[in-house]
Amino acid sequence: MKKVVVFGGSGWLGHKVALEFAAAGYEVTVVSRGKDGRFAERIRKLRRIVGDKDSEECMKEILKEKFDCIVDTVPHTASIELIHRYAGRQLEHYIHCSSTGGYAPLPFIPCDETAPYGGFEGGSGWAAKAIVDNQAMELFGKDGFPATVIRPCYITGGGDLLPLDNLGGRRADFIPDILAGKTLDLPDNGLALLQPVHVDDLAHAFLLAAGTRVSISQRYNICLSHAVTLNRYMELNGEGVGCPVKINHMPLEEMVRKYQGEVNETWLRFFATHMCFTIAKARRDLGYEPRHTPEATIRETARLTALKCGASL
Repeated sequence: MKKVVVFGGSGWLGHKVALEFAAAGYEVTVVSRGKDGRFAERIRKLRRIVGDKDSEECMKEILKEKFDCIVDTVPHTASIELIHRYAGRQLEHYIHCSSTGGYAPLPFIPCDETAPYGGFEGGSGWAAKAIVDNQAMELFGKDGFPATVIRPCYITGGGDLLPLDNLGGRRADFIPDILAGKTLDLPDNGLALLQPVHVDDLAHAFLLAAGTRVSISQRYNICLSHAVTLNRYMELNGEGVGCPVKINHMPLEEMVRKYQGEVNETWLRFFATHMCFTIAKARRDLGYEPRHTPEATIRETARLTALKCGASL
């Protein structure tokens, strides 16, 4: 039986990844700092270690044990270096989670893995993802460190996380605002493209990547089959809760001024930027095939969010 350790395995994505590997017959160890207990019941049957992946003392102790595969859902430069130092020679596969956000603004549509990746402007976290992605690939070039980078687009589905709202964040009153019939501002003409991925499809992609040596040294965009416009995204949220959405199109710069100090400006600007990707490489190399459609995923997330808010649908 192959052994995998999932760093961040108690979080929203991490616990899904851990359960995916367990269902496939892996011996799974979850490592986290023990601060996120939302999904503890779901992974109660899995072996758990409380530890800090950025601590050399902690990682040296954990990685005395031989793991065939290491998955890190939130990689840091320190953790990659420690994994390389203490597990690199015995490791068959290292896989970490990045983001398609670092491609923005997209140079072509649908965008693929050959596009430049440096991070969206405005102090976003995508610049940091570019650093850790490059670090993993540089270690592969240096001594064959068996790294694979998974780059998901907008992660949603399952009802455990709030949907993306009309301002580019995940505010709790987005779905209640739709149910209340409030008019929601939307950037420009609402024709910017948005492409989601269902969290279950994303978790499965990690398992697929671990199952083939072809994925080593590669980056993969993991999304659902196609993008939708922001207008359609809003309509689908309305369909999910059985309530039409009232939209007010507003020039982006006007929205930035209107919501200054209330929302994250970088998120709002990013929301108005095209996000549209091909998953051809993941299909070819990994056999990845989404089990969910964008439309059903968006409706599902809206409906489950509404139910959690106490709505009667």
